[in-house]
Amino acid sequence: MAHTRLGAELLAQDELPGIGVSIGHYDGRLVRDRANWLVAGAGDDLLVGRVDQDPARVFSARLRRPHPRPGSSHGFASPLPDGGLAVSGRDAITVYEADGRVRWTYEHDPWPDQDIGSGACTADASGRRLLATMLGPVLIGGSYPGDRCVALRLADGRPLDQITLPSASAGYLFQQSLTDPGQLFLDAAMGDTFCSLGVSWQDGGLRAEPLGRAEEPFAGLSLGGAYLKLDVGGEWLSRYEAGRPDVIAEAETVLPDGLRFVGHRPGFLDGDRILVAVAEEQWSEEARHLVLDGHTLRPVAEVRYPGTICLDPLSLGDGTWLTVHGDTVRRWRTA
Repeated sequence: MAHTRLGAELLAQDELPGIGVSIGHYDGRLVRDRANWLVAGAGDDLLVGRVDQDPARVFSARLRRPHPRPGSSHGFASPLPDGGLAVSGRDAITVYEADGRVRWTYEHDPWPDQDIGSGACTADASGRRLLATMLGPVLIGGSYPGDRCVALRLADGRPLDQITLPSASAGYLFQQSLTDPGQLFLDAAMGDTFCSLGVSWQDGGLRAEPLGRAEEPFAGLSLGGAYLKLDVGGEWLSRYEAGRPDVIAEAETVLPDGLRFVGHRPGFLDGDRILVAVAEEQWSEEARHLVLDGHTLRPVAEVRYPGTICLDPLSLGDGTWLTVHGDTVRRWRTA
């Protein structure tokens, strides 16, 4: 299956210590408040970099915050619209002011094992509420209905509402659409099984509803009301948008023989193009980067550039993308 070959132009590069390891964490790449962010762990600190809107730069700002539980594995860190930072740790949610002071801490039952279950958090579109996942109560008799999503008032941490999720002891990821912070996606990973939900605040309370196929996790950058979901084994990629037919691209149909979709973050390069990684094996260092038609999911070109074996290119929605090599972050566009 032949494709046009595209060169890649290097626009900028910068350093974010620890990002090469942290990019594999659920919060390694985030979309918050219409901006792209990278989160890295550096010793007992968290480093958070906001990706610049100017394509000639990588970062416009960096935050460094002490981990609320020094010595523990790093918690899920989410930038806030007011310049603060929320961190979901093993047994507490901590919100920092923009100057690094602790605004409040909300303690909860500890996750039994961060490698099995871990929380996530995000501000909702109003910027007045923080949504956070945590363990739910065990009922009399020992049954467990599921983990919880709790809405906390961002100003002081007061609980506002909570719902029980159809997942238990899961690892969580909240993601936003780049163009609509009100479009909130929640992935729950339970081993090789996923539950994916759309979460919102409606009529004074939390709501959650399944989106797309039941066990596909959300993938990459969402843009303009459209979002992508990726089969866990890389056998297909799906595109969903309200009011439009669902599009399912089977790897064996649209990709060269023997290749599958790999990585976790195929995303919209812009409104009409999607950037994906493909390879024969999920964690191969020989991943190739393809540009797909953003509406049909059919390959239109392959990107070729030297010195890059990045498994998960990070689309930014403006025609550029990032690759991560150790502590170095590079920004590219098609030549």
